[in-house]
Amino acid sequence: MKRTGSLLCAIFLLGAALPAWGQTLLPVKRSGKYGYINPKGKLMIPFQFDFGARFSEGYAVVIIGRKYGYIDARGTFVINPQFDYGWYFKNGLAKVLVEKRFGYVNTRGKLVVKAQFDSASHEFRSGLALVKIGGPYGKWGFINKQGKYQINPQFHNAHPFSENLAAVKKTKTWGFISTQGVYQVAATFSGARSFSEGLAGVKIASKWGYINKQGKLVINPQYSDVQDFQNGIAPIKISQKWGYIDKRGKYLINPQFDAVSATISEGMAQVKVGSKWGYIDSRGNMRVKPQYEETTSFSDSLAAVKLNGKWGYIDKKGAFAINPIFDDGEPFKNGIAPVTMGEKFGYINKKGSYIWKPTK
Repeated sequence: MKRTGSLLCAIFLLGAALPAWGQTLLPVKRSGKYGYINPKGKLMIPFQFDFGARFSEGYAVVIIGRKYGYIDARGTFVINPQFDYGWYFKNGLAKVLVEKRFGYVNTRGKLVVKAQFDSASHEFRSGLALVKIGGPYGKWGFINKQGKYQINPQFHNAHPFSENLAAVKKTKTWGFISTQGVYQVAATFSGARSFSEGLAGVKIASKWGYINKQGKLVINPQYSDVQDFQNGIAPIKISQKWGYIDKRGKYLINPQFDAVSATISEGMAQVKVGSKWGYIDSRGNMRVKPQYEETTSFSDSLAAVKLNGKWGYIDKKGAFAINPIFDDGEPFKNGIAPVTMGEKFGYINKKGSYIWKPTK
């Protein structure tokens, strides 16, 4: 799997869970300034920003000097640069940082939730955002979109809402509360993950299992680690090895790998044997032998892989569709992938041709 911290990760970090490259304008850089191109490589917004992130809900975070603001698809400022940091818009709100405090701004530039929190979730879920006050040893609570506390700060730890329930820890144990702050599952667990597809990983003593929303154990605690269910499948770890189970707790792929991807994408999962990554199919058959330093999930039938320090793209048979010549590469989405060459970044299509040659 791929580590974070690369140039591309920095460029696209503000755009987690945003539209695919081919559905929006793309940030590019020339002579130290950022502008935006369309998916065909035509410059649509001139180079003028000190940084430019991806668009979300019609707006993109940009930097002028050291301040963050937001532009529309014409390149016009809808919110002038004024924040110390800014994140992507989600359902009409974006998290911002002002003098070391977090708040939320709407698309008209109004700070609808005053910057007052020591920490805050990137977005609202089930209509609520997870926030923290009181410094490093403070308490977590939940606010509504008007900035009012729906659930007062009282938890030592908490996860954002997922499927209308949130995992919270008040003292030493975890439980799950509703959006009204009422415990739906009593705080009896030594660890907890968020609900996904109706099940949540919970830890009892030193072992993990899964409960349903009524708090009933549906998969008994037996694993040393677990991840969330996605498409009916979850990665689990037992005896230092990872595999996959279904919602009945039945092994779909026996634990045998040193690490695995969180999901099986396009019928392929990333698996690690020793220090190398490869790919298996959904039945556990090895399709691409472990040989890469890093990998990404398959998307648009191709996966980015790192071999001998360089990134390229392989098909599901393990053959290089695009030779490893890049210093970094992200997955294809709608036929476009961002790549870097040194400090320069650009975009390629599935033939390996440049839509925008790497520039800086």
